[in-house]
Parts: sequence; C-alpha cells; structure tokens
Amino acid sequence: MTNKVSIIVPCFNHAKYLEECIQSVMSQSYTNWECIIVDDGSTDDTAIVSRKLENDKIRYVYQENKGLSGARNTGIRNAIGDYILPLDADDTLNPLALEKMVAVFDQNPATLIVFSDTVTFGHTSKKSNLQETFTLKELLLGNKLYCTSMFAKKYFDEGIIYDEKLRHGFEDWEFWIQLISSHRNQPITKIDYVVFNYRSHPDTSMIKDITGSNDKKEFIYHAVYEKHKALFHEFFPSYIALLNRKTFYEKKLENIYNSKPYRIFNFLKNLFR
Repeated sequence: MTNKVSIIVPCFNHAKYLEECIQSVMSQSYTNWECIIVDDGSTDDTAIVSRKLENDKIRYVYQENKGLSGARNTGIRNAIGDYILPLDADDTLNPLALEKMVAVFDQNPATLIVFSDTVTFGHTSKKSNLQETFTLKELLLGNKLYCTSMFAKKYFDEGIIYDEKLRHGFEDWEFWIQLISSHRNQPITKIDYVVFNYRSHPDTSMIKDITGSNDKKEFIYHAVYEKHKALFHEFFPSYIALLNRKTFYEKKLENIYNSKPYRIFNFLKNLFR
C-alpha cells in the first residue's frame, strides 16, 4: 500500500487564489493524498470557495485567526497521512511533486525532509537555487528550506510543531531548526524537480514587511535565539560570548545615561552651549 500524503493549505483571505491552488493538488500524478484547507479566520469568500471544493479527499476546517503557525498546526492535527506537505493557498504544486517526493522516502525511509527549488511567478519571475546540502550550523544562520517541503507526520506527533508565538514570520525556519537539530543524523534530500510555484505579489507581503522593519527582524531572531540558546552556544560560542559582552556594556551605558547625575550634567551642558 502506498503512503498517504496530507497537504496542508492554510488560507487567510486568499480565496481568489485558492481554487487554482487546489486544482494543482487534484492534478497530481500520485493519487494517495488528502488535502486539508484551514481557514484562519478569513473575512473574504474562503469559506464559500472551500465548501465548493470539498469532496472525499479535500476537507475544510475553520478556526478563529491564529496566524500561519496555528493554521498549519490545526491542519496537521487533523491529518491522517504518513507524510506532511504544507502549501500556501496562493501557491501551486507541479504535477509530479508528490510522486517525486514520496519516491525518496520509499527508497530511504530514514529520510528526514525532502525539498526542492521553486519558481516564482506573478509579479516577478525567477527560479531559486537552494544549496543541495547544508549543515545545522548553516541553518542557524538563516533558513535553507521552503515551507513546502515534505516530512513524516510522526515528528509532529512527537511534539515538533510550528511555534504559534512567531506571528511575524520565519516560523518555518524555526520549525526546521527544531526538526533537524533533534534528528541530526538523518538525511535531508533535495530533488531535481521543482515541487511548487511561489506566487509573488506587487503589494506588501509578510516577508517584505519583516525585512523592511529592523525591529520586527530583531524581535524574531531574538525569539528564535532564546528558544534555541543551547544550540546557538554549541555552534557559536565565541560569537555568543561577544554578543553577551556587547549587551552587558550596552546596558551599563544605558544605566549611566539614565542616571540622575548624568541627566543633570547633560542638562547643564546643553544649557550653557
């Protein structure tokens, strides 16, 4: 019996793209799949479109808005497949995606993750060029995988879930850190087939919003660092020591600048300037 794949499609106000996304799922050459659409509190026609698409293989789940991590977690909790493939509601799968990915797991059941490059379409058009292999140390410096990569559901059942506190983005990066750091000796395989197509939008996206805001970026990186502090210390002891010294002196300076004598001195200095 072939293994079942659960495709998890979170949707927040992307009703206009949802049918195209689900059609690409229905066009898969590999037929043992289920698809779970998670409506994350949408205010558009997501519910209407989803109900129209529902059948014995496509299910619709509604929840109050929890963010992308919460939607993915809800979908996976409702999944009955052996493997999980997240897919954003405005993206599309290519026809051989499931077939090519499952074949890797069939050949080597110990495989941890199967991933690929992607083609961007819509507002811009380009193909990515992800590293074929990377280390955990390299992963800690930045994400190396797209969210639309396949992994076994058993790891989610063991407690490796998307962090619902990360509502500003990079939740997939943190998820891969969890999974890969806890299963370091298992292979991660890149296939030479573009699994999915990533839709770019002319308006502001979450990634543009994050990269354009140093405060949000710093908040996210700090949250990931705090959660995986032991791991960062393992791979970057010198850097962490330097960072801690920098933070120590910054706090010391802040205390000096906020002290009453310094404020009086600064006031008098400006007064007689």
